[in-house]
Amino acid sequence: MRLPPLNAIRAFEVSSRHLSFKKAAEELFVTPAAISYQIKTLEEFLGVELFIRENRSILLTPAGQRCFTDIKSGFEQIARGIEKAQAEQKSGILTINTAPAFTVKWLAPRLHLFAEKYPDIDARISASLGFSDLHHDSADAAIRFSSIQDSSLYAEKLLDETSLPLCHPSLLEGKRPLKTPEDLKHHTLIHDDALLFNPQAPTWKSCLEGAGIYDVDTQRGTRFNLADHALQAAIDGSGVLLGRRILATPDIRAGRLAIPFPGWEMPTGISLYFVCLKEKAEQHKVKVFKEWLKGELLSV
Repeated sequence: MRLPPLNAIRAFEVSSRHLSFKKAAEELFVTPAAISYQIKTLEEFLGVELFIRENRSILLTPAGQRCFTDIKSGFEQIARGIEKAQAEQKSGILTINTAPAFTVKWLAPRLHLFAEKYPDIDARISASLGFSDLHHDSADAAIRFSSIQDSSLYAEKLLDETSLPLCHPSLLEGKRPLKTPEDLKHHTLIHDDALLFNPQAPTWKSCLEGAGIYDVDTQRGTRFNLADHALQAAIDGSGVLLGRRILATPDIRAGRLAIPFPGWEMPTGISLYFVCLKEKAEQHKVKVFKEWLKGELLSV
């Protein structure tokens, strides 16, 4: 069936609701003459008069009234369909790929805050050491400590990572209190080898030698290939860790970790990025999660 122009149908529906070409023109941001022209076009297409035009008002003819009832219902159904589509786009499942250490130490403890703010979005975390293939995997976005060289991806740097010495608060006192970096020779060094892929990342050797300290054996100590394992060892009082600020922030605030040498904080040469396909960057669920994440990271 050939339908009349949609603009003419819309002009008729609005004019019928208001029983006024002038008010219809105001709602549709056009002139009354444009409304009158659209109505005339529709009447000619249908071969019937839809309005009785009087000096200062208009009335629906019986044919116009019958058309208006069905057309009004049609527009209401269209509106409901659009609302459903928007609701679906604003809700649903959001899958985020990120590293296990970041998940355990920083993201997981905060996810309830996102759920409280956006109850219609179910966040699902896919933790892996490797970067997810966002073109083929189910993940909507990723949070990663590396830059992304892929023109098809949207990548936004969230913040730069730093390293600093960390230990259990009890090590600040006792028989061998940590007062200066030289005191490290009396304590076990904990090494986070998760950053060894990055030649710019500070190590105990580079940090101490950079500070002019050479009497601490930086080859000794305990080594971990996962950052959260290294942090847990420091929390348990097993030694002094050269750890990562972002991952350690929750434990520092909770008093589980202390900073023995305030101000001794070094860049790691890596940054935290939010990554997704370019076509997903403006999706509601992806966008609100990114903005929520950025807000939370302001406290680091």
